[in-house]
Amino acid sequence: MNSKVYYKIRIISIGILLYALQLEAAPKFSYSYLDEAVREFESKNSTSSVVLMEMDSGKVEYIYRPEIAVSKKLPPGSLVKTFSALTLLKYKDRLGFSPEKKILCKGRFYPKENITPTKSDLNTLHLPQDENGKEYLRCSLAKGHGEMDLRSALVQSCNVYFLTSASSDPDLFYSKLHEDWSLGKSTRSRLDSYIEPSDINFISISSLRKVSASIGEGGLLLSPLKISQLYSSIWKEGPRLSPYWGTNQEPVRSEENPYNGKDLRWIVSTLSEVPKTGTLKDLNVSENGNLEILGGKTGTGTKFMHKYETHGWTVLSFRKDRKSYVLTVFVDNGSGGNQAKSLAGILLNKIDSKSNDSAIKSGK
Repeated sequence: MNSKVYYKIRIISIGILLYALQLEAAPKFSYSYLDEAVREFESKNSTSSVVLMEMDSGKVEYIYRPEIAVSKKLPPGSLVKTFSALTLLKYKDRLGFSPEKKILCKGRFYPKENITPTKSDLNTLHLPQDENGKEYLRCSLAKGHGEMDLRSALVQSCNVYFLTSASSDPDLFYSKLHEDWSLGKSTRSRLDSYIEPSDINFISISSLRKVSASIGEGGLLLSPLKISQLYSSIWKEGPRLSPYWGTNQEPVRSEENPYNGKDLRWIVSTLSEVPKTGTLKDLNVSENGNLEILGGKTGTGTKFMHKYETHGWTVLSFRKDRKSYVLTVFVDNGSGGNQAKSLAGILLNKIDSKSNDSAIKSGK
């Protein structure tokens, strides 16, 4: 055996050993029966990752591919619109923002003169040109949503609304979005032996990328675990908790929630409309089950530096057996409104079916 082949075998063996050790480190989840459903979905679609977290404690009840969910940062797309909405509400006076004011969406956002695309923007963002050669950012509906206020823009996921609102003061908006949502920080999780990406400092980027951050584009990267933590803090209107999965561990506060109850309740109410009339309305979950869907959001994130390829996301909250959970679904090659939503629906139906089976066996 020559040395090159020997070292390749050694590297592969070490990789298998490390992976096995990580599997042993993860607890035996009561929701591990979901693995089969996710694997079947992957066989017809692409690599996926799932996080199921109990919201009141921060306990991770199930995780699929933690090497992605915990250890990778990915473009979150429209999931960030919820964070943007709260940022706009909190700083509405300084940003000259009104949630009732309507913005006309015709399917295109044309950058103003103060946020003209740079060479880096052209390489990073998908900026098609119109018939006059002028660059623009597309909305989620090619022909536009018409007139949108904050509530309808969040429910229908209108890019033009958020881009227009953030463009009033890109520097202020981005700095507050980055600061209040701790976008450069990890969740401070306790999921041995998986390591989260290191914290990063505030990054200096172009004005257009700061505006694009309002819709989760422009190089913004978050892990599925971070998404779960932040959305949990919204739905339960409480602090951000350190995710954990050990049976002998207790809830630990990672950060306080910088948003007031009134704005959080308004956002929670708005997110509750998404599964009814918004981008999750075809979730395909049994209406006669034991799960109560509380709200959700979809996202389609453009792969950084691969502006024609996308990731799919869905995050939603549901209640089961008097406990509330947040479910985050990530699909590597897909969209939030199709693949990620489909997988979320499959998992919810599996959970509900298992819950019904358990109730029958216990005689309830």
